Amino acid sequence: MSGTVTIRGYDDLLQDEDVKTMPRLPAALDRLRRCVHLCLISTAAALGALVPAGAFELRGTGVILIHGKAGGQGPLQPLAQALKARGATVVLPRMSWTSGYRTYDQTLGEVQAAVSRLKAGGASRIVLAGHSLGANISMGYAARVGGVDAVVALAPGHRPDFIASQTGESLAQAKAMVAAGQGAQKAKFLDFNQGRTFPVTTTADAYLSFFDPSGPAAQAAQASGVRSPVLWVVGSGDRPAMNDRAAASGTRIVVQADHQGTPRVAVAEVIDWLQKQ
Repeated sequence: MSGTVTIRGYDDLLQDEDVKTMPRLPAALDRLRRCVHLCLISTAAALGALVPAGAFELRGTGVILIHGKAGGQGPLQPLAQALKARGATVVLPRMSWTSGYRTYDQTLGEVQAAVSRLKAGGASRIVLAGHSLGANISMGYAARVGGVDAVVALAPGHRPDFIASQTGESLAQAKAMVAAGQGAQKAKFLDFNQGRTFPVTTTADAYLSFFDPSGPAAQAAQASGVRSPVLWVVGSGDRPAMNDRAAASGTRIVVQADHQGTPRVAVAEVIDWLQKQ
């Protein structure tokens, strides 16, 4: 059965033999019929404009959009709206790293809470789409917890192997604290984002889990253990992401954008890829 409905014009209908042989209607009724027909055409045109092609193709899909290190969800809003327009259920959790890191495993628990919420709402497919550090935690969840149908890494960031060259003293401080049995104690360490360092207060355990080049965040940056389909989206103006060839598998696309603008610019590409999974 075709999904296309054709509405014929009034003048076209008058050319049908069956219509020609019908008795003529009173003028007033004929005018009413013309009016009703025009209303139907106008309504169909309006509905066609409001409902895009492929609408609701993502019904039953739950998407978790995970923001980056700075915590801004603005770059993800256009993608969120586009996903909702196609029937997906979308959640944008506020991650704890905006006010101080928890351990990597505890942070995965925040993602797990969002997954449970989507499944309770009827989602049969789960997609993780993360921006920058959010891409890292998406990969980590897919590898360490699983149960994810697809992962989208938008302007992937947070490479502990590189960050260590900028924050080596903090890394050594955290390791010394853990070795002394003080892993649960909080202290000030250096974080790194988009070319600048800044202080962050967290526990030594949490800091190491995110910044140790041999820790879980480093493994996630390499997509180690991820078995779900992966889409890597990199902005041409995002030099660290462009130079990062960690992705060993999956689909990699480049869009004309910087680090912050990548999620906004890549909306169409992300939707198209998800609809094909």
